[in-house]
Amino acid sequence: MLRAKGRVLASAVIAGAVGLGSAAIASAQEQQKEPTAQELKAQIEALQKKVAQLEASQQQDRGAVLAAQTTKEEVMTDAEKRSKLGSGDLNAGYIDGKFTIRSDDGSFSLSPGAQFQFRYTANSRDDDAVGDDFQDGFEVRRMKFNFAGNVINKDTTYNFQFETNENGGAVTLEEAWIRFKLQDDLHLRLGQVKDDVFHEETTSSRRQLAVTRSLLNELLAGGETDYVQGARLEWDATDALRANVMLHDGYNSDNTPFTESGGTGAVGVTPTDWGVSGRVEYFAKGADAKKQYDDFTAMKNKSDLLVFGGGADYSYAGDSHAFFHSADVQYENTGGLGAYGAVIGLEREIDAGDSAYDWGFLVQAGYMFNEKWEGFARWDLTFLDDDLLDPGDEDTINEFTIGFNYYINGHNAKFTVDATYLPDGSPSTESGIGVLGTDEESFIFRGQFQLLL
Repeated sequence: MLRAKGRVLASAVIAGAVGLGSAAIASAQEQQKEPTAQELKAQIEALQKKVAQLEASQQQDRGAVLAAQTTKEEVMTDAEKRSKLGSGDLNAGYIDGKFTIRSDDGSFSLSPGAQFQFRYTANSRDDDAVGDDFQDGFEVRRMKFNFAGNVINKDTTYNFQFETNENGGAVTLEEAWIRFKLQDDLHLRLGQVKDDVFHEETTSSRRQLAVTRSLLNELLAGGETDYVQGARLEWDATDALRANVMLHDGYNSDNTPFTESGGTGAVGVTPTDWGVSGRVEYFAKGADAKKQYDDFTAMKNKSDLLVFGGGADYSYAGDSHAFFHSADVQYENTGGLGAYGAVIGLEREIDAGDSAYDWGFLVQAGYMFNEKWEGFARWDLTFLDDDLLDPGDEDTINEFTIGFNYYINGHNAKFTVDATYLPDGSPSTESGIGVLGTDEESFIFRGQFQLLL
């Protein structure tokens, strides 16, 4: 088409040139000045060169357009080839409240995540050894990142989570597991996971009611059991009932090789040889909204919730053993009220000689004043066995906590402020929750901002 238009243009130019030439000849004849044949030939050749230049320019434009179209097609084809993974195409986006990369057929997905908690803590205590003491400051209490999703098929899920230490910033593995579906109601989880005994401990630090967990939890419960390595069977055959049982290396056995196992010096049963643990939960109400059980707040609840739970861990270490156990109940309604209570016990025997039984209980409640503001209160009481205490040590530990949450975007962005009073002090320093050891009373103030990605 471009060539045809060029020829028409050339013909028109030549025709014009001939016309101009004729006019020039006529004018020259009138003025008695006739051009020679050589001059007319030169004029025609000059016009033909201009026509040829126009045709060449149009041909170059047409070639550039074709080249651009070819490049675009090649780029699109290459991009489609690179996005292939297995039998499905990869796509990415903000899906189900998180950034996700996944295949179209659902056989693979990956969602990165992060947790950031920035905290201010002030602790004022009386102590016979150090006298009046006041400590305060800021810290990045938690900086975690994880990668979760499914692999091989939709039913095989995984989670790999790492944390940074608030003292030094060292990165360590916190959680790493893969979960296989054996039947519709039965799964097998392998790896390093939270020892599922105490509901307060297994409820994520992302979704606690107060700034942090209770002192009772740190002394006798999840603060001691923490993470374990092993294999866990998980059963969920009915809407109302679910249970699990796990064989592991012993309580607090995270990040240990097979030649070394867990245990803690505070409990005195270490290093462990093996352990077994399990938990049962019964949803009397709210079986159709189980995610509400993942935190302690009634924020945005769509139905009432009532759950009874219990768990235990038996860990063995030569002539020693530790038996952790708990029973708890959680209630939430659609009006903004959430309540939780637990009874916790720890029975232990050390080197087939010394034995002790420590126990305690916790009650807490929160109330949503509106969609942003929530107030809460907590009381926990710990009873320590005198048989393993030094003379004069306090065997009854009270903790009273009050505070509030301001939710900017649910748990994803929130401020939490609380104040704690320990009339009996604490038998040990638990710096992760802001408690310093003392045999006298202690006051603690904490303020925290949390961001989840």
